[in-house]
Amino acid sequence: MNKKILSAAASMGAASILFGTAAMAQTPGATVVPGSTAVASVTGTAAASTTAQATGTVAGTSVATANATATGGTGSGTAVVGTAIPTVAVSGAVYQAGGKGNFAFADPAFRSVWDRTDGPVAAGQVSRTFFWGPGPNSVGLLEPYKQGPAGQHLVQYFDKSRMEINNPAGNRSQQFFVTNGLLTVDLIAGSVQVGDADFTTFHPACIPMSGDFGDQLAPTYFAFQKVSVGSNRQDTHQGTDRTGQKVTATIDRNGNTGTDESKGNVQGANLVQFVPETKHNIPQVFWNFLNSQGPVRDATGRTVSETLQSPYFFASGYPISEPYWAKATISGKTTDVMIQAFERRALTFVPTNPAGFQVEMANIGQHYFDWRYRNFGICPATAPGTTPGTPVVAPTGTVQAGGTAVASATVDRGTPKATNTAGAGSTAVATGTAPVATGTVVPGSTTVVGGATATTATGGATSTSTVTTSVSPVGTRVP
Repeated sequence: MNKKILSAAASMGAASILFGTAAMAQTPGATVVPGSTAVASVTGTAAASTTAQATGTVAGTSVATANATATGGTGSGTAVVGTAIPTVAVSGAVYQAGGKGNFAFADPAFRSVWDRTDGPVAAGQVSRTFFWGPGPNSVGLLEPYKQGPAGQHLVQYFDKSRMEINNPAGNRSQQFFVTNGLLTVDLIAGSVQVGDADFTTFHPACIPMSGDFGDQLAPTYFAFQKVSVGSNRQDTHQGTDRTGQKVTATIDRNGNTGTDESKGNVQGANLVQFVPETKHNIPQVFWNFLNSQGPVRDATGRTVSETLQSPYFFASGYPISEPYWAKATISGKTTDVMIQAFERRALTFVPTNPAGFQVEMANIGQHYFDWRYRNFGICPATAPGTTPGTPVVAPTGTVQAGGTAVASATVDRGTPKATNTAGAGSTAVATGTAPVATGTVVPGSTTVVGGATATTATGGATSTSTVTTSVSPVGTRVP
């Protein structure tokens, strides 16, 4: 990720070729907390007793916005707008939105999940929206998770999600060996899940769920607290079975709701499925999307026609809100878009988009990474509750936290293995390639990249052999 905010906007312009437009919402620039001394120049013109928009650059690349009031006709001046909360820079060797970093998949299981639905799209074999994105947006990262090895789990970010492995010792053939996080719940509630039932308070995410970069019309994740889960992660807005009714409810940027009866005439806006697990209704357009069929790659690499995901909630989770119509700025134009929050994704429907792109999954993986690591999405008049942490790059290969690889019966992406059996008093020889640490390291430090121990026992005698390698880096290692 480049340090300048404008680079994100540039990358989104290129990404819009790959995706439809409703899912392209990006986080705004740096946020300003009122009550302090940063100054911006007024560039708008205010008539008597009206308000002009003030814009200016504060603290490097942080852009501040304020309202300046003119009371004597037209004029200009300065407005005290507050202190800009700077955007945190993340190295492009660690993260690049839109799959632009050419990052390797952090685990073969991540590649398998991605390749099934998005491999044919990336190869140009089918024209439809991505389920995950054109490729990984980050290297493999280690994030806190209480039940994981050493209190961590392996994750990797994509435009539309974050893949994760919570139990690396689990059955790799099991469908939910790879999951994608409850990112929507985190963003709406303003907290980060760090265990099965453990959470840390962060800050509400004032990031638009749809629209162009910096859109000021679409509802934010924080706004959905008024119609979905609250800051305690509990949903107090559950509905009743309304199957057969039309989607006519509206929502604005701040979460205020209303009704537009004309929207009920839009094809596919009828409610067809009530989900008892979370007590919300799903409209036909989203239900059809979640159960759609098309070309996918099977485990042998063949392209076959199957249901894109089964069960339907594999990628999205269950709905945690009702569907709402909203306004969003899409390709520079004010556009009607239907939005519904699910546990792991947000779905958008733009009737005017071309076939294959009318329903899309929002770029929640981008939104979440920027919110968690780059200080984006801090709501006006709200100071950040927690300073963003630094992404922790995971070593490559099958390793546990701390860089120690565990000997196994087979070599899997650099895991050392024992190749012989030692009798009493003899020594077993461990072979295999030790995994290599990638990402940004502290100059002059030593990173342990091996350290695997192979243990065998024969006739009651146990022998141990160890392969340990290390490297003394001198700067940044590029994956």
